[in-house]
Amino acid sequence: MKKGLRTLSLIIALLLTVFPFAACEKEVDEGGNSSLDVSTDDGFYGYHLPEGVDYKGRELYVLTTAVSTTAPCFQIDPESNPSYSIENMTATLTAAQECTELVEELLNVDIKEEVIFSSSRYGGPMYQRIQRDALSNTGDYIFAMPCLNEAAMLASEGLLYDLNDVVELSNPWWCAPFNDACTIAGECYFATGDIGTISKESTMFVAFNKRIEAANGLAESYGYSSLYEMVDEKAWTQDVMFEMAKSVYVDSNENNIADPDDIVGLSAQENIVYWLLRAGNVRICTLDDEGYPELTVNNERAISLITQAQEYVQAPDAGLIIADDYLSEKLPINRCTQSFIDGNCLFFFNAISNLNTIRVMEDDFGVLPCPLYDKTQENYSNNVGSWTSNCICVPTFITDDELEMVGQVIESLGAVSRAKLTPVFYEQTLQYQISRDDESMRMLDIINEYRSPELAEMYRWGGMMSTVAGMRRLPVGTFVSQYERIEGMTIAAIEETVDTFKENAEQ
Repeated sequence: MKKGLRTLSLIIALLLTVFPFAACEKEVDEGGNSSLDVSTDDGFYGYHLPEGVDYKGRELYVLTTAVSTTAPCFQIDPESNPSYSIENMTATLTAAQECTELVEELLNVDIKEEVIFSSSRYGGPMYQRIQRDALSNTGDYIFAMPCLNEAAMLASEGLLYDLNDVVELSNPWWCAPFNDACTIAGECYFATGDIGTISKESTMFVAFNKRIEAANGLAESYGYSSLYEMVDEKAWTQDVMFEMAKSVYVDSNENNIADPDDIVGLSAQENIVYWLLRAGNVRICTLDDEGYPELTVNNERAISLITQAQEYVQAPDAGLIIADDYLSEKLPINRCTQSFIDGNCLFFFNAISNLNTIRVMEDDFGVLPCPLYDKTQENYSNNVGSWTSNCICVPTFITDDELEMVGQVIESLGAVSRAKLTPVFYEQTLQYQISRDDESMRMLDIINEYRSPELAEMYRWGGMMSTVAGMRRLPVGTFVSQYERIEGMTIAAIEETVDTFKENAEQ
């Protein structure tokens, strides 16, 4: 384990992945100092700070985590990432740093970050550090940003404050769908919002090759002018994506297997069936009348969705390639991702962080939310990965006397990040498309509005999430039997967590 101290700019920028952005410069006055305006017509970027708040130059620490530079799935070492360039990262880092400096000036504090580097996400060094500090009341940081899996572990042990006691989660810089999905019995122990970009990067989306779509008249064949119009009209559904993907598939090497050497319809990963379940706005667990989770995935809609997904992913003519099948090659860019970059793939279904890699392609591409299950679905739904996404939490070693200060820091960071960081993040994610695409920017707004994690993925109850994902390789129509195999242990795990939450609430 390695630890490091730095300014807060990296917390609200990038810790899990290297995500380059185009450069922009911060306004500098003649004396060489940043011109930082902390006054607005509506408080501090919409946040109304109580009068007289001044923390006398106090030094404050925040604890964050990043994967190890030797982790197999992510690289934070610039020299080892082929798509990294310091000039492209400057814009978001500059915006993040400015947000920090504005809050430091506003509150008269000095904010520093301690980073724990580790590829472990299930009880690793980050979790152990927060757990130890909370149990011994010895922590010296005002809030932490672990991944969702570790935050869930800490919450179930009663080691985190309910954030409703620290901040006002109805403020616009918090992501309501995300935070609602993390809430149990009205208590939200970890949350996300405009502070940081990692939870946004961990959100699923679909990119499409504009040349292939136009050449095949795909949207027109359904009576629409564009895929964007199909999104607006709720016609962007899973069966449409499957049929479009099938229609462009060409077995170029004539080996009767869809692979990156072909013209393929869709590139995804092993979890595609689970991502489709969540895109259909189906949850493995929902909340009962008291607000506690219960296992509900064994329902008609979920079974129908999973079965349809199985039929597609296992069809010989599906035109589907799975990135996990090529991990052993250990290439700088996975061959399935490279297929999309090379213009040989129609749809790319993955996390937003991959925009960093695919935007170097010569063909122009567009951005779409994850497809609806059917036209009756009210809203789009984009899963946020629990292993990769981080969150904000406040450990219980913070004293009651300091909670107000912690809340002021977090709320101020949220307000200014909404105004100065999030717009830069979205503008820069698409900066290097062949043509700037306002419609893709609008699609990113839809994705952000309807993004959320899943309780069963965060708390890993009974392995039910993995079971759903594993249906890609199991016989079509066998989900119910697989569900029944682990139903008892999943329910028992949920009940154990619920009992712990109830016990913590009584203390």
